[in-house]
Amino acid sequence: MTHTALRATEPETSETATACARPGAAISRSAPPVPDRILLASLSGQLGGMELRLADEARFLAARGAHCLVGPSPFPGRDNWLDPWLAETRGCERFEFDPPRFFEHWSWRRLNFARARWHWIRRLRRARIDLAHIFYAWTFEGGSRLWLCAAAGIPCVLSIHNSFPTATLTPWHHRLTRQGFRAVRGLYGVTQSALDHFLTTYGEFIPRDAVIRVVPNFVDVDRFQPSSERRETLRTELDIPADAFVIGSVGRLDTQKEPMQVLDVFDRLWQSGLRGYLLFCGQGPLDQAARSAADHYPWRDRVRFLGFRRDTEAVFAALDVHLLLSRQEGFGIATAEAMACGVPVVATEVPGTRDVLHGTDAGLLLDYGDTVGAAERIAALWRNQDLRQRLSAAGPRAAATRYSKAVWEAALAEFYGQVGERRGVSR
Repeated sequence: MTHTALRATEPETSETATACARPGAAISRSAPPVPDRILLASLSGQLGGMELRLADEARFLAARGAHCLVGPSPFPGRDNWLDPWLAETRGCERFEFDPPRFFEHWSWRRLNFARARWHWIRRLRRARIDLAHIFYAWTFEGGSRLWLCAAAGIPCVLSIHNSFPTATLTPWHHRLTRQGFRAVRGLYGVTQSALDHFLTTYGEFIPRDAVIRVVPNFVDVDRFQPSSERRETLRTELDIPADAFVIGSVGRLDTQKEPMQVLDVFDRLWQSGLRGYLLFCGQGPLDQAARSAADHYPWRDRVRFLGFRRDTEAVFAALDVHLLLSRQEGFGIATAEAMACGVPVVATEVPGTRDVLHGTDAGLLLDYGDTVGAAERIAALWRNQDLRQRLSAAGPRAAATRYSKAVWEAALAEFYGQVGERRGVSR
């Protein structure tokens, strides 16, 4: 089986999405009921888009009658996020699923394998789980959980949240993968690129009758939308003139997002005569380094570090351009949010971001590391108001038809419905 043969179709939109947005509409007629008890498990080192997607999906399933066991792996700050979320979400409970990593870690793999088998297979069986959803953040990060669920006799679905590099499996991994994937009833990628990269490594192991789809992340288009009122309010708060040209970068300040390159682009624009403002919204390990670097530029009074803010819709509304210079993206939710707010996007052409922008006419792409090209594209938007308005108008339309919550719910309902039809069917 080749990954080309498994290429997914685009999720349905428009009429299907609208129907699924109404409780009890198309979902109840076209999809079997969701399983009674669903485990949603992931392995990662920080709170990010995948964990938020896990929570959103658990809420979606619980609203349709499932009891969800929520099991993101421990990471710094997890409980500060998870506990309040569980307190306000019905139909969901914590399930601590952090087995020894015999698939992800090479050292001590045999001992970890023995320990995991001894403890976790019995515990999973006692939990009476009808379906397990394993969220993959990276190439191997999920293999231990999948194998254990398969060994416990639990049907599984997988979701793929990044465009993984191609991996060659060792005989150890090959054997465990073959055994674990026998339980797979379906999988989806948040982008076509993410799905294709996953299938390059794992396609030969996927059962022939597994459901394979692309189910993008969603944007709350009622919250993220153009707003002159928010634009004026935030600019006043930040002491930015109403007619200033403002560039923003919303996301974590870490190596993946390249905040130092963002500073370099702004400096090039400054030297070319563009006297604008720069906003960073987010936090991360490079926060202090970026602040220190900005202090050495002559335009240091034109940059604003906002840290973490819950009102990112207001931040987007205040921008003229959103700049994202990531070296990699799983989906690029900030890109979709900027589009929904009518903000033109300038971004690196990497999987994830490229998928989100493809065919939308809502942004301009450039090669990773091309800070000169980024400055040129932003300068073109600054000089050409017609171009800026065309990209601005295209964004909300694309967000509503591709990435609204209604579209997401319709795609998920179809996915779980088709998985439900195949549950209990072996290879």
